[in-house]
Amino acid sequence: MRGVNIPGEAPSETSRARSECATRTGLFGIFFGIVFVVAGGWAWAADGTVTIIAPKPNEIVRGDVTVTWNQEKAGLADHVHVFIDGGTMKPVKTGTSIVLKGLTKGPHEITVQAYSSEHEPLDAKASVTVKVE
Repeated sequence: MRGVNIPGEAPSETSRARSECATRTGLFGIFFGIVFVVAGGWAWAADGTVTIIAPKPNEIVRGDVTVTWNQEKAGLADHVHVFIDGGTMKPVKTGTSIVLKGLTKGPHEITVQAYSSEHEPLDAKASVTVKVE
């Protein structure tokens, strides 16, 4: 039989070549799998992270709302933009807090998102919903 190893007999030239090819292909696949995972992790972490510290989710607030966040900058992250209800935007170049004045009564979603120096939005962001009374 061609390409079949029989116990106790030496492997054929064909089966040795196939085995060697499979080993190389397997190592090649593992190498690119590792490169893909590492590169994927790098791309994911390129934006850093944004975490809203205050206000807490579903917090009831009265008057002005002070939003405080933590930004771990990485890669392209330069500053943040703060959005109110997905619309009104306030860029923040320095610092880690902003006071939002004049919010109407009712629920509001506040989002803090990392941006590049060219003002392009990045994936790192956090949101919180508060109720103004």
